[in-house]
Amino acid sequence: MYDEQKLAELPLSDQVYTKMRELLGDGVFVSGQRVSEAEICERFQVSRTPAREAIRRLLNEGFLATVESGRVIVAPIDIERAEEIYDMREAVECLAAKLAAKKATTKDLIELSGILDEQRRGATDETDFLDINDRFHRCVYRIASNRYLLRSAEILLVSAGMIRGTTQGHYDYNTWSLGDHEKIYQAIEDGNTTAAEEAARRHVRRGRMQRIGLLKAMSLN
Repeated sequence: MYDEQKLAELPLSDQVYTKMRELLGDGVFVSGQRVSEAEICERFQVSRTPAREAIRRLLNEGFLATVESGRVIVAPIDIERAEEIYDMREAVECLAAKLAAKKATTKDLIELSGILDEQRRGATDETDFLDINDRFHRCVYRIASNRYLLRSAEILLVSAGMIRGTTQGHYDYNTWSLGDHEKIYQAIEDGNTTAAEEAARRHVRRGRMQRIGLLKAMSLN
């Protein structure tokens, strides 16, 4: 979730871009849905210039796509694209956990532990769970303290959100996520880079198996 105060300090085109990316990650815009400048202007009460710039950036990052008619749509999420996203996410999450295990301070661990405590108390629904989940992963990215990793991780987190939007309501988030996050946290707290990397890998692969399994099942219906 973006910080409203910090967001307000950005140029208007950056504000629109950030809000659009958030909506894409939350599944508000779904795969294949048309996106127009006029709609963005109306939604955010801006002129066409920042709307056009936001669309251009989202096209460059692969969140949006153009079709033969020239219309802009939300990039379709098929199984091949999902596999590619998870390939990259595994690499980034493993590196983030490894770096976090090297760099975490007491303050960092308190923040990460606090997010885990929220998850232990239980999520009310999938949307609530995903908010806690994403804050946990973003905290690990921040602790990793690598600006290039952070940029890639944010793009991949939104991409994963687009997969979620396609499979929302079918995901088993209660059974294994907390246990995986606790193992990642423990390895980071211990400063064990190997264990952190392996815990992150297992976590991503488990999520990958579920989400892509759901996509495959839905494609048969």
